[in-house]
Amino acid sequence: TFELTYRLPDTDDPRLRVRPSVVVFPAWSFGTEGTVRVSVPDGYEVRVDGDPLTDEDGTYVSGDIEDPSQWLALVTALRPVEYMDIDTTVPLSGGTADLRVRAFADDTAWAEGIRDLFVDALPLLEEELGLPYPLIGQLVVTESVPADASGFGEGAAGGTEILIAYDQPPFTAVHQVSHVWLSPRFADARWIREGLASAVAARVGAELGLEAPFDPAEEAARHADAAFPLDEWSADAGPAGESFGYAASWALIDEIEERVGPDAMRRVLRRVAASMGPYQSASIEPEPTVEGVGAPAAPLTSRSFLDHLETVTGDAGLPDLFAERVFDAEDAALLPERAAARQAVDRLAAAAGSWGTPDPLRGAMTAWSFAEAREQTDDATEWLARRDRLAAQMQLAGLSPSDRLQQAYRAYGGGPESDAQLEAHQAVVETYVTTADRINAERSFVERIGLLGGPDPSRELALANGRFASGDLRGSLDAITEAQRILAAAETGGIVRLVSAAIVVVLLLGLAVVLFRRRAAYTQRR
Repeated sequence: TFELTYRLPDTDDPRLRVRPSVVVFPAWSFGTEGTVRVSVPDGYEVRVDGDPLTDEDGTYVSGDIEDPSQWLALVTALRPVEYMDIDTTVPLSGGTADLRVRAFADDTAWAEGIRDLFVDALPLLEEELGLPYPLIGQLVVTESVPADASGFGEGAAGGTEILIAYDQPPFTAVHQVSHVWLSPRFADARWIREGLASAVAARVGAELGLEAPFDPAEEAARHADAAFPLDEWSADAGPAGESFGYAASWALIDEIEERVGPDAMRRVLRRVAASMGPYQSASIEPEPTVEGVGAPAAPLTSRSFLDHLETVTGDAGLPDLFAERVFDAEDAALLPERAAARQAVDRLAAAAGSWGTPDPLRGAMTAWSFAEAREQTDDATEWLARRDRLAAQMQLAGLSPSDRLQQAYRAYGGGPESDAQLEAHQAVVETYVTTADRINAERSFVERIGLLGGPDPSRELALANGRFASGDLRGSLDAITEAQRILAAAETGGIVRLVSAAIVVVLLLGLAVVLFRRRAAYTQRR
């Protein structure tokens, strides 16, 4: 037997690094049999990847190795880290990024490289995502040791700190910093966050001349044995699952963008940042806010991502893609019912015109409660048919609709509350039409006399029309009632006026007779 010792020089290879902050080296053996013993000075925290080494009082031993040619361990020794900071600001369309790069004290080159990279990358990320920079306060990018084989799994130490392993390429750094926008509060589904982060890093990287780590479709195929529905990707997927998850999510985002286009993808992200629901009209221009990017009203899920995409783009064959790669069996089984419900909602929206679809219906569709959605669609469709019949009556009567019906429809669809509004409008319209017919009908001589010089029922009806258009149904009905009262009093008033006139005539005639007789008597006496 013999013992081999060797010195470990520091190199640019991340698998062989010898610095005061971090020591990384491979441990191996050769020959027909062998053992490996690694002694690390006190003060270092040791991690072993690959084949195992057992800690025996600070010495790490392999035990007997039957086939040294197949055995390899990667030893990482980390001591309490001293950091150095580089601060800079990056002007962006949505504000200014206040950036601090925190690197190992013996790694100034890493700090300067990351600073220069982010000065170039942050504006491009903002443009590619179509979202304003959301972070308020300082963004801290900290150098770390690798957490997993992908390099994408470096967690954030806090809401404003990003950890990037020293051994990762610039592409990974761009991927990681994109999570300032693509946080768990923005997208709940992990595959959406990571897939978008990789896809946007690839586009930005292409502009900056960065090399992508792999072809996502090929890498996903290489790890097909570990495949799972992407919506089930969890933090404990294991090394093979992590490799598949990152590659497959990136490949799927690429395929979706190829079908719908990058502008549609950006529009979906802007809708989420504007806290718009997936079934709000695509004609509404989203106005994302910094607060909306940081914490939208509802983070993206796999379901809402598909809903938003189809609302924005229409039919791009996406449900089949999601059924094949994203959803579990339960959600995939809902897709035919979802398709039928969406068709019914589209027909309702066409019938409603500018009134759109009711809020409760959009809520049911967003929750994937399709049986409830179909029931609400049927009720709303029937309600709209009654609305149309009422609208025809109003048009014939010269009445203008108020906003109250539309507001009731939006708030309650075809529910009891909107039914009550429709019935209240119907009652006022019918009363108005009946009263208008009476006003416009041929009046008797007595009625015309009764109305002469008095209140005009037509004025009251015009007042009722104006109040109806403003939504004041009670005021409109009061004016109609007053017009009816004036009409009802017209005949009585006419009779009273005619009788009064007759009495006046009789009195005048009597007075004339008296005066005539007096004049005649006076003449005779003379």
